[in-house]
Amino acid sequence: MKKAVITIFVIIVIAIIGYGGWYYFIKKSPEGGNCASSSRCEQGLNCLSKICSSGKLGSSCAAKTDCVTGYCTNSKCTDGQKGSICATYKDCSSGLLCQKSVCSTPPDYSKYFSSVNISKMKPGLPPGANNPLTATTEFKSSDAIEIDFAGVKPTAVGSFKYEVINSTTGEIVVSSQNRGEVPNFSGRDFGTGTELSIPAGSYDLNLYLNDALVYTTPITVS
Repeated sequence: MKKAVITIFVIIVIAIIGYGGWYYFIKKSPEGGNCASSSRCEQGLNCLSKICSSGKLGSSCAAKTDCVTGYCTNSKCTDGQKGSICATYKDCSSGLLCQKSVCSTPPDYSKYFSSVNISKMKPGLPPGANNPLTATTEFKSSDAIEIDFAGVKPTAVGSFKYEVINSTTGEIVVSSQNRGEVPNFSGRDFGTGTELSIPAGSYDLNLYLNDALVYTTPITVS
């Protein structure tokens, strides 16, 4: 009887060890399962941030190259279409912008002004013969940026602000509010300028009237 009990106990232990070995060394994790490497995931999945991922919409990701859609936001594969979550315009399809963390259609600025001109100039001097403007969206960190509005409608009245946002992190690196600048729309053409003094990189330049986004454009700083 005692020998039989021991035999049964040994069989149970072997079974537990066998199951544990299968679970930890043979069993593959499905989509969303935990992993230490891609070899621990089911076929067609990759181990990203210790999660098995297919790279499809909603899957885990560490970079956009991990996604078949080509967009990775907040560690999830997105499609970059209108309504998708985003940190910057780079998380959205061409023609869309990132507004309040959602891919959106660009604002229609025509009801406020006819055009906006973005230029570079030397810092410390107003625009003029000794400090000519060069229309561009490519700057050096030592440049100043000039923003000029033309064809401003008489009804375009209120507070104006600008923000320069890091296109990778979504961080606001420059803003008129932080610099104590308070230009306003007053129903006629006007311009404003500021020194950049920011690291090299890709940025979004966002312009607002009464806290409503009216214009955005990507700029680069070298």
